[in-house]
Amino acid sequence: MPITLVTLVTFIAVAAIVLSLFKAVAAESPVAQRLRGLGDAPRRTEAATKRQHGLVSQALTGIGRYGLGGERSLASRLSFAGIRSGHAPALFLGIRTLISVGPALVVIVPAVSSGNPLGRSFMIAGAVFLLGHLMMNFFLRRRIQERTGQITRSLPDALDLMVTCLEAGLGLNATIGRVGEERAEAKDILGDEFAQVALELRNGRSRADALRSLGDRNGVDDLKALVGLIIQSDRLGASMAKTLRTHADLLRTKRRQRAEEAARKLPVKMLFPLAFLILPVLFVVTTGPALLKLGELGTILRKG
Repeated sequence: MPITLVTLVTFIAVAAIVLSLFKAVAAESPVAQRLRGLGDAPRRTEAATKRQHGLVSQALTGIGRYGLGGERSLASRLSFAGIRSGHAPALFLGIRTLISVGPALVVIVPAVSSGNPLGRSFMIAGAVFLLGHLMMNFFLRRRIQERTGQITRSLPDALDLMVTCLEAGLGLNATIGRVGEERAEAKDILGDEFAQVALELRNGRSRADALRSLGDRNGVDDLKALVGLIIQSDRLGASMAKTLRTHADLLRTKRRQRAEEAARKLPVKMLFPLAFLILPVLFVVTTGPALLKLGELGTILRKG
């Protein structure tokens, strides 16, 4: 137990020293920081500018930013998962580094200090490292799938509400704001996205750019198709209500087809638990008493 505690303290101290030295060497000048802040200002949202980060969050962000790379591709995946703060990629990488590297050090440092053979310790440490790495990636992938599925399922209902608002005489911008307000009150993810589009429109962003951003930051194919359809219909001057009603029917048909496809896959998915979990139990229950009786009969015959 003391060796494990010393290992953790050493890991945290070394990480803090490395981060401090790196920041001291690669620190930007005040002018460069101000110019970079002005360049990023149009892309900040109101919620991100008001969010305060604690010491633990900043430490994990530093470990992720300076310990591992790949922030750009990871940023889009985190956006698809609904994690969109400015420090989200580095924070995710920092947490993944601690979860994978920390337990690996806890396994291997006591083995080195006690003089045990290192082959098995290195194998266990590698397995622990891989397990922590895969756990974080699985968490992110699972969250993306859940969020994408929720948006896809709620899209036809949101389009019906948009059609109702358009036929009632509201403009497209007012319709987007109304739908975002109504759906956001129902704790709907798509409602929050429409509310953000409405906020961008009120701040002066063009409708086409705001809608394209809606599709890019969510990564949902049906939503991207809807954005392209709205932009094209707006440019050509087509009836937006009829276009959205037709598209809503198409999305509802696709939703039903996906449900039917999932139902057809169910027998294949049930094959493994049926073959390895249910059938052996049924075999034991049905044939067990008969086998016991046969054993008793054989014993009697041998004695006789």
